[in-house]
Amino acid sequence: MSKIFSYIKLIELEALMWAFALSYLLFINPYEPQIFSLCLFHNIGIESCPGCGIGRSISFFYHSDIIRSIQTHPLGIVAFILIVLRISSLFIKMKNNFIKLKRGLTWQTSTN
Repeated sequence: MSKIFSYIKLIELEALMWAFALSYLLFINPYEPQIFSLCLFHNIGIESCPGCGIGRSISFFYHSDIIRSIQTHPLGIVAFILIVLRISSLFIKMKNNFIKLKRGLTWQTSTN
């Protein structure tokens, strides 16, 4: 049973959260107004939110609308690239730690 918990400890929650967020942005339609939102600004009636702008920009980028992506938020594509690089580095660290655990060695903790 303790071996199962050792494997669970290897899972990087940050990587899963970023992957879920990017997956969500892939499936939403950026051309339609969003009815449901977790955004505090949107819920209190403020239309312009930088976080929502980056999200919509990434969604436009997913849908191959580069011009609208840049118009929505100029750093959306850069943010997408940085998030993908971060997810990749976390998954590489998870893979390396999994290999070390299989060999009986100690693994890195989340200090990045």
